[in-house]
Amino acid sequence: MNEVTTLSKHVRHPKIATPARFLFALFLVSTGLMTMGFGVQGYPLPDEPSPFRDFMQALDNTGYIIFWVGLIKFIAGSLLFVRRTTPLALLIALPYTINILLYCIFIANQYLLLGIPDFLCNAFLIYAWFDWYKGCFED
Repeated sequence: MNEVTTLSKHVRHPKIATPARFLFALFLVSTGLMTMGFGVQGYPLPDEPSPFRDFMQALDNTGYIIFWVGLIKFIAGSLLFVRRTTPLALLIALPYTINILLYCIFIANQYLLLGIPDFLCNAFLIYAWFDWYKGCFED
């Protein structure tokens, strides 16, 4: 006899995960638009020399990465508003949030209060939606 099994997917801690998802989406969309603007108009750099200034100047000189990072953030944030596309959006945002955490730790310590919650929110939401990723770890 052929047994049909259905895997039920549920969001862990929905009373926390749902507001966190919308706040993270708003954050990604708004900072994505801001970052795309920096990519077009140039990044505002501090006058005093620092590793942060040197790094951001190098990114600004290329004229490439800042705009595209903003676009990816905007796309991921937009997808987060739709429950069905949330698992995909979280995976799209993960490399950005890991990078921004490392960037804040090693280069721009003044932004740690943004970088840590940004990463932790993404990590929590991946945990909350983990049922959608279980198939990746099964035979």
